[in-house]
Amino acid sequence: MFFDNLSKKELEKLESVGTLTTYEQNMPIVEEGLPGSSFAVILKGRAEVRKRIDGGKYKALVVLVPFDVIGELGFLGVVTRSASVVALEKTEILSFERDTFQALAAVQPHIGLTVYRNMAQILAERLASNNVNLMDTIIWALGHARGGADGPPGAGGSRLRWAG
Repeated sequence: MFFDNLSKKELEKLESVGTLTTYEQNMPIVEEGLPGSSFAVILKGRAEVRKRIDGGKYKALVVLVPFDVIGELGFLGVVTRSASVVALEKTEILSFERDTFQALAAVQPHIGLTVYRNMAQILAERLASNNVNLMDTIIWALGHARGGADGPPGAGGSRLRWAG
């Protein structure tokens, strides 16, 4: 869980610098392409991460549930939001602006260290998952480009091997 390794007192201090917001079903929480410098944690409800595609449509990427994190890339310095997040039902989040959080972390370093470490772990897990998905997609595409999933008949299959 995202708040693991924080005491009750530290959680109360962290909560005191956050902003609690409730979103109704289908309300945008984060909008792709807009600037952002905060991160949020879902406390109640569910939200969907969406990526814009051609023609005003979108691709649903993942459903987020309580204690999932939203907006960590913007919080860490990526200027524009890389995807949209929309409430699937009434959803309550606790958000933290970068400057306010950093001021708390300066006087409560254990809170800052714990949150940044947990955020790094989430990002590492997402990166590892994306790497596997990307490699699978590349291998699939190469197979199709060579005449089928396993290459042309008699070719002995793909010479590429996933070393991960």
